[in-house]
Amino acid sequence: MIKNQLLLPSKLMDLSQKLIKTTIIEKGRDYQSLYMLEFSNSLKYVLKEKNVEDSGSLMDEAERLKWVNGIIPAPKVISYQVENGKEYLVMTYIEGCAAEEYQQEEGQKSLGYILGEGLRTIHNVPINNCPFDDFSPKKLIDLVRKNIKERKDEVINVVNNVFPNYTIEQLTDLLEMNKASEEELVFTHGDYGSGNVMINKGRIEAFIDLGGAGISDAYYDIYYLVKSLTYYTDRKEEVEEFIKGYGISELDEDRMKFHQIIDALLL
Repeated sequence: MIKNQLLLPSKLMDLSQKLIKTTIIEKGRDYQSLYMLEFSNSLKYVLKEKNVEDSGSLMDEAERLKWVNGIIPAPKVISYQVENGKEYLVMTYIEGCAAEEYQQEEGQKSLGYILGEGLRTIHNVPINNCPFDDFSPKKLIDLVRKNIKERKDEVINVVNNVFPNYTIEQLTDLLEMNKASEEELVFTHGDYGSGNVMINKGRIEAFIDLGGAGISDAYYDIYYLVKSLTYYTDRKEEVEEFIKGYGISELDEDRMKFHQIIDALLL
């Protein structure tokens, strides 16, 4: 009998091998279900499942995973399907632990340094033929302006709490003044937190959750990684190690401010 029985769409994947076990993975976004599938031939896969009507689309992730295949380490897409109001995405299983759980052992690099090296690898991906630019600086500013127009009371409340010494107009001026130029744009992960990097034996095994990957500026990732280390996981001591691993002397505070404003005003 299969542990944690899960009904899969008939055409989702080759079921010639017997599915012997499904395990719910606790990590992941609250609007997605995440499972590990184990088959009789010892192969393991990860299945993401979500309602079509919920935020985002697993197709975005599938398309990006296919685009980065062979370019950076990431899960490979086995199949994607929509059936009965649900999206399903099956990917190869990645061994190791999420970076947020990594504990440095003797002879291994620090967490921050590993994450810095990893992000540099992502940012070095050529963007000539990249079709994804949903979160370019210009489009991020456009989304903020849309919120200001359509949800002004909520935006005012955030500004009063987070930026009490600024007006909305001053913040949007700062965004325009500090946005990266076209020449400075790179390929970005889009959600580069320490929970979205898999580490195995002290080295990066894969980057995961790439549904927001695409062309933006480097600080789109750097800002979120610093926030991940200082706010979500309380590993602020790793920020300096990240800076070394990434290969810069210090953080650009203007760019960090740009993404702090974006982060807050996107609500």
